[in-house]
Amino acid sequence: MQSLAGLRARANITNSIVVTGDEKSPEIDFEELESRLISLRESNEEAVTTATGGRRGAAPEALPSGAAAGLVYSQTSDTRPPPPQRIQVSPARSRLTKLHHSVLTAARLHVQSKPSWRVVMVTPTYAPGQYWCSKDITRLVKCIRQWLARRSVEMRYVWVMEYTKKGAPHYHMLVWLPLGITLPYPDKRGWWTKGWTNQEWAKNAIGYIAKYASKGSSLVQYVRGARHHGNGGMEGEALLEQRWWKLPGWMRDLSGPSDRIRRGAKGVGGYVNPETAEVFRSPYEIVFSMGQIFIQLKAAPL
Repeated sequence: MQSLAGLRARANITNSIVVTGDEKSPEIDFEELESRLISLRESNEEAVTTATGGRRGAAPEALPSGAAAGLVYSQTSDTRPPPPQRIQVSPARSRLTKLHHSVLTAARLHVQSKPSWRVVMVTPTYAPGQYWCSKDITRLVKCIRQWLARRSVEMRYVWVMEYTKKGAPHYHMLVWLPLGITLPYPDKRGWWTKGWTNQEWAKNAIGYIAKYASKGSSLVQYVRGARHHGNGGMEGEALLEQRWWKLPGWMRDLSGPSDRIRRGAKGVGGYVNPETAEVFRSPYEIVFSMGQIFIQLKAAPL
């Protein structure tokens, strides 16, 4: 069994830095963490009670099972309240979750808005000796948009960047097209000059993009300056719903798409309802401790 000193060393939070969820912070999926906090709360409290033999203020001889999930226990006396429950955050997992939600939501809304349109799958690939640049996908989207605009068609699209086993990036793109319009091959038109492109009609657009949005490790590699996903062409109610889905879970519970909730201005923070001017503050705070990132519910005011 571990000594009390050993437990204190593992649970040390003396040098922790706390910032509120209203401030700029790493990409964190608050919705996922919120559900984990709620589901673990009762079981963790029970674990603390069992480990201390039912005595308040007693230190357990071994860390409860909840510690594996990133929870920190440092209760030392009856006069000091227990610290907030914590869950460790993985920035890579958070980026992947954000990508997955954004891409699937955009694809679903496009399908709902234009159910009769066909969807073409475009796969731009880099040739050997060619190097990735952040402007490559931007230029491709711009060229396709201009080509469609000359035919009075608004571009609707979703794309994901993926990495091969050797670390080479390439893209998977969906473009929605009305009947009678067929997209030319981008490499043949000079829109993609660093390699080649493949194209085919998608029978299940959401299923296709979900396949590439769920590959995990092939998507979470980090390249400085790289965007790993993108979409465009939303309008009207679909655009409002897309923006609403980008809000953290706790904010969605307090609002609807028509509320047009947005981030507060610099110096205000939180989220703002532009019609009522009401400001909403995050119930969470982010803690940086011993080189790790944690999230916890804010302590209730005394």
